[in-house]
Amino acid sequence: MNNLGINRVFGNISFWIGIFFFVHLIGIWYPPIEAAHSWRQATGLMVARNYFENNTSFFFPMVDETNGGSGIIGMEFPILYYMQGKLGMIFGFHAGIGRLINVLISSIGLGYFYALLLRFIPRKASFYATLLLGVSCFFMYSRKVMPDTAAMAVYIIGVFYFFEALQWGRWKDTIWSLLFMALGFLLKISVVPWISITFFAYFYFRNKPKKAWILFLPLISLLPAVCWYFIWNPYLALHYGNWYNLGGSFLQGADAFFHEPKTLLHHLSFHPFFSYLAFFLCCYGIWRLFRTELDISVKITIPIFLLVFLAYALKSGKIFLSHEYYIIPFVPLMAVLGGITLANFRNYAWLLMLLIAIEAIANQGYDFKYNHKEAYKLKLSALANRFIPQKALVVINGNSNPQELYFLHRKGWNIHTNQLSNSFLGSIKQYGAAYLIINKHSAEDRLKIKMLNAKLLMQNADYLLFRL
Repeated sequence: MNNLGINRVFGNISFWIGIFFFVHLIGIWYPPIEAAHSWRQATGLMVARNYFENNTSFFFPMVDETNGGSGIIGMEFPILYYMQGKLGMIFGFHAGIGRLINVLISSIGLGYFYALLLRFIPRKASFYATLLLGVSCFFMYSRKVMPDTAAMAVYIIGVFYFFEALQWGRWKDTIWSLLFMALGFLLKISVVPWISITFFAYFYFRNKPKKAWILFLPLISLLPAVCWYFIWNPYLALHYGNWYNLGGSFLQGADAFFHEPKTLLHHLSFHPFFSYLAFFLCCYGIWRLFRTELDISVKITIPIFLLVFLAYALKSGKIFLSHEYYIIPFVPLMAVLGGITLANFRNYAWLLMLLIAIEAIANQGYDFKYNHKEAYKLKLSALANRFIPQKALVVINGNSNPQELYFLHRKGWNIHTNQLSNSFLGSIKQYGAAYLIINKHSAEDRLKIKMLNAKLLMQNADYLLFRL
């Protein structure tokens, strides 16, 4: 292959998006036992499995951590979990289906991200920006049973059609734009900083032909999410007692950031790309940005975006500091800045991009490995099938991680080890708790366990099973 042929292949963004997709198929059928956020996936998988088993209807998502109740919970719009549950009726229920849905949507989103950027910045800058987004935290979270990258990808698709509709006024573009932007907000309200795209469009097209009424689409697309998160979810929380994440006040968030400045700095500098080299590249890009005469559309939009993102971060509080995926809405903006900066390096751009990709993927690659250390938890399914009736309610010391409750495929309580006491077990028995499973790796006080008023049915190297 001559140099022209090589450039056509490796300079084609479709080639790299294809690589992104196929690399993510590695271990895609693994159970959710990886180190990062297996708990978050387990919760989503519970919802999907309850759809699969027809235990609930679409508008009443249900988890297995019922605490003696129904398990119905207020959460993000559960369309991805619903799709997984219904596809399970054809292919059998498996975590890999949820992973595959996310990878597919996220990969398509990368393609639309590139096409969207071509409208506003040169091809090389668009190319490098898309590569940076692909190796960012998008890389790891695109294969998890979580809606975060899918939400961002879907919203990017909506923004692409928004600008098509704004320029040409075609009804099909208008409908696609409204549908995808609304779905992006519904999937994860965290994409709300991208509502600032309205201001960018208004000022960027201020002296250009446009269909001005299209500018209202991003605001209109927010209405379904407002109904879901601020009307329906509070209704579910009021009637069923569960809500995924209420967040805190802005003052509580500010207090958390003030007391953990090093954690905040590390979060903002490292977690977007899992690469310090990428962060320094963005810092250099910001320095260049201040030396450039920017269009008023950029001058106005970026502060609005950052202000809304700050409000979202403060509302999230401590959770923002400890969960990398909360940074995802900020990453496309950093990728654009990094892509523009890389394009200015010309012949050295490929080398810098390669070094960033190596660092970023190396720091996320562990998430693609089978976690043998946690694999013992997979035996819980066989244990439950042998000793615990399907409808029986169980208690397990999962210590806030619902992962083991998911593997048990039973409903009940997920408690902290320090809650193990006769008084506590007695209080939940009246709600139907019938079996207690204790993870030996999490329970070191064996004397306390011996004093429990429960009948030991089975024990192995990892677990104790009691009848309450």
